[in-house]
Amino acid sequence: MITAILYALIGVVSLAYLADYLLAWNDDPKEPTRLRSKIPLIGHLIGIIVSGPSYHSVIRNDETTEIYTIGILNFKLYTSVSTRLLPLIQRQSKALSFRPMIQTVARKWGDANDETDRLFGETNLTTEFSHAMKTSLAPGPQLDEMNLRMAQRALVDLDLLLGDGQDKKIKLLEWARFAITQASSCGVYGNQHPFLDREVYDAFWTWHGHLTAHISGINFDIRRIGYRAREVVFAAHKKYCSSLPPDTSSLFLSRWETLLSFGLTPEEATKQQATLPIGMLSNTVPTFYWTIHEIFSRPSLLSALRAEILSSSAVTTSGEDNNNNLLHTLHLTPLKTSCPLLLSTLQETQRTRHIHAPIRKVTSDTALDNGRLLLKRGNYLQMPGHAIHYSTLTYGPTAGEFIPSRFMTPALKPKSSADFLAWGAPPHLCPARQFAAVEILILVALLVVRADVEPAMTTTGDGSNGGWERQPELDFTDPVTVLNPKRDVEVEVRPRPGWGGKGKGRWRVEMGESTTRVGLASG
Repeated sequence: MITAILYALIGVVSLAYLADYLLAWNDDPKEPTRLRSKIPLIGHLIGIIVSGPSYHSVIRNDETTEIYTIGILNFKLYTSVSTRLLPLIQRQSKALSFRPMIQTVARKWGDANDETDRLFGETNLTTEFSHAMKTSLAPGPQLDEMNLRMAQRALVDLDLLLGDGQDKKIKLLEWARFAITQASSCGVYGNQHPFLDREVYDAFWTWHGHLTAHISGINFDIRRIGYRAREVVFAAHKKYCSSLPPDTSSLFLSRWETLLSFGLTPEEATKQQATLPIGMLSNTVPTFYWTIHEIFSRPSLLSALRAEILSSSAVTTSGEDNNNNLLHTLHLTPLKTSCPLLLSTLQETQRTRHIHAPIRKVTSDTALDNGRLLLKRGNYLQMPGHAIHYSTLTYGPTAGEFIPSRFMTPALKPKSSADFLAWGAPPHLCPARQFAAVEILILVALLVVRADVEPAMTTTGDGSNGGWERQPELDFTDPVTVLNPKRDVEVEVRPRPGWGGKGKGRWRVEMGESTTRVGLASG
């Protein structure tokens, strides 16, 4: 019996190696070099799951390699780790298309029926849908309205945390998730948004925890916990869309009108609108979390940022109101334009924490680099930002170091927008990058000025005691561009004297010029 099982295993392994060999046999000489895995057919998939973003650096045996092929079962994943090739890829945006990814999201996450799936795949809906979002999120009065509601809600959550002047212990990721969800939702949905309901809030984050299973086609959600949670979010959006409030953002309205204009039923359009918070929250939360982590774990950086925020007049104090409270004002224009160290710290956090690989489907045989390279139809192309962000060819010998001032230092900062992929790869940059960047800058600036934050003095599972853990274990299960920590950290938050504790002040927001942009490295 044991001998029979052994022979069977040998046979299966031999067949796997043979299949892997035969699949590679048909590679065109101009296709990127195929990198073999020790385990045939699924070895690279296992490597990506186990090693996460660092896998592409592990299998690359030559720093100068620009693009290579990894085989997973019967399809090829072309992997470009070169900023030189990005403009060439960008010019082939029709043949190397992001459109199939949008259709997949609509079907897998938005539960699109057959007709909706057809509209996303066969009409110009994806193009018009993207255009509607880009237009409504461009700097101007429409974005100002979103930013104002978002900022006012951010002040509320900071006051809830600090306003009584008492020290508090909180779970940092849990608080960051709540603060970002509430602020973003006020900006996008209006002040009476679906996520004020704790059941809907909890359901969304439960659904979020199953997104990878839902989109992968490998159904790990056997008990349908994620799908049931999604139905709660769908129902909340159905109620919201049945009577849109007057402060609904132009972003939500333009998406809604575009979906209906292409023939989606209100029920189908509602389900697609319910996927909006995935893009709105998934990456902003961990980016905010890690920015707090990087700043408050570096006392000298924290002091420098406090000095910069105050000297730039991003935060001012102007006497007392009728209740003898100091009046503090957060000015968005200098926050966006005159706090280079704060912005650089945010972008360095993104550079070092970013793990996403923008992906495109090869819809037709495509020649690159004057015909030197060939990408064959039906396969996929990915551009792992982690490999580019940590490349010494791009960022020099300090690529592996966290340098807060990197993006304000000519010798260290990226030479072009193609070197920084935190907001995606052109021409498909995140349309909400200005909104998200402003939101993070607001919350970080308020926390920096108003509070001291440090880990609570309790022993954690790895034996560390009290201090910030520099490289905590990461959660690889979320489909995000910046990974969450696997274990939340409890921190002690202490209000700083004179900055809005009990009886010490009132806060407001001043918008400034509506066309002012945050100077993001990605453009």
